[in-house]
Amino acid sequence: MTSTATRAPFGVRFLSILLYVGAILDIIGGIVLITERNDADLLDAIDATSSDVTTYGVVAIAMGVIVFLIASALRSGANWARLLIGLIAVLRVAALIWVTVGYHRVHWYDSLGPTVIYVLVAGYLFFDDDAKRFYSGTSR
Repeated sequence: MTSTATRAPFGVRFLSILLYVGAILDIIGGIVLITERNDADLLDAIDATSSDVTTYGVVAIAMGVIVFLIASALRSGANWARLLIGLIAVLRVAALIWVTVGYHRVHWYDSLGPTVIYVLVAGYLFFDDDAKRFYSGTSR
């Protein structure tokens, strides 16, 4: 019996590409921070020490690697990756609403764009028929 691999739906491929891009930017940013950790202008601009900048750089690289792995799992159909991305999206929406209500009543519209994006991501991953079929394994 031969199984054929099913191609991920467009939305899943698009989300994974966005995650790959974000991961690469995190890794590049982390490398830049580490290489520039002794730049006096940078340290003054962000009010940090050289060791703080090194820590930020290492964390950025680690997060980039983790996000890259999650993007690969999301694209390959791993349901845990879908659940993780969905959970992060829901938590981000909750945090944006809390921050908007609690701190930025005058500029509430600044959080509208990111909130809409996170709602769309979570909605797509959990309610789109193609995505549900892909992650349930029935389309494979």
